[in-house]
Amino acid sequence: MYDAYYNFFMLPFENTPNPRFFYASEQHREALAAIEYTIRMRKGIVLVTGNIGSGKTTVGRTMLQRCGGDATIVQLVHGHRTGIELIRHVLRSLVIEAQDHDDHARLLERLESYLKDQAEANRPVVLFIDEAQTLSTEALEELRLISNFDTDTTKLLQLVLVGQPELRDQIASPRLSALRQRIVMAKQLRPLGIQDTAGYIAHRLRAASKDPKNVAVSFSGESIAAMYDATQGTPRLINVICDNCLLLAFVKEQRRVTPVMVRQVLDDMVPSFTNAATAEDIEPRLSLAG
Repeated sequence: MYDAYYNFFMLPFENTPNPRFFYASEQHREALAAIEYTIRMRKGIVLVTGNIGSGKTTVGRTMLQRCGGDATIVQLVHGHRTGIELIRHVLRSLVIEAQDHDDHARLLERLESYLKDQAEANRPVVLFIDEAQTLSTEALEELRLISNFDTDTTKLLQLVLVGQPELRDQIASPRLSALRQRIVMAKQLRPLGIQDTAGYIAHRLRAASKDPKNVAVSFSGESIAAMYDATQGTPRLINVICDNCLLLAFVKEQRRVTPVMVRQVLDDMVPSFTNAATAEDIEPRLSLAG
């Protein structure tokens, strides 16, 4: 609706992990650099964690865009309860032929043979595992086992583990100490500060605009402050509010979002979106964030 009015070629605040909208805050830039370094230098395992809506998946998708031409990247987006389930999923994703009667050892042999062929072709193989906190301890231990595949000079398989903060708690358990010792890089994404919130909004408006040098709509400093108070810098919630604010401004035929508009949007949404949330609002807040 409002895209033509504001001269956008796409909506700027969709909650999808589009690399076009990757905002290079210092922490997001560091996380992306850690992933790229681990892949390109074949270091082994990198861990990126953050709360729901913190931009983890967008960092991962940006990595796929930057490294996909130079590496074979397999995405795993759901958890596994057993190690053999995980290995079979990896083999299917890499189009490695396996038989139904293959036991665990034979599956690992097939994977290792493939990885050695890719190493000879100088093409890294990467497992990008999103929502890794959903993996069982057994599946995480299986990742540790396959991370041991290497030659005298390089790791055959690079692992990118992305998940919510509880993933760190899982990996900190004594049962996974061997996996923990193999993590060469670890980054934790935190909510944006108010300056980065302003930069994030401006970046997405430019990225979606047909004329990035002359964006047809803006947010006042006071409106950004009100939005930050409500979201505490969580990118996914910022997107929800901004999208609603742009729609409201379009209806009012305005090209500047004001604090009054932000407050109207917040009042129209669930009560827990405001700082006045009570204990009874906690469950709606979690539901919305999810």
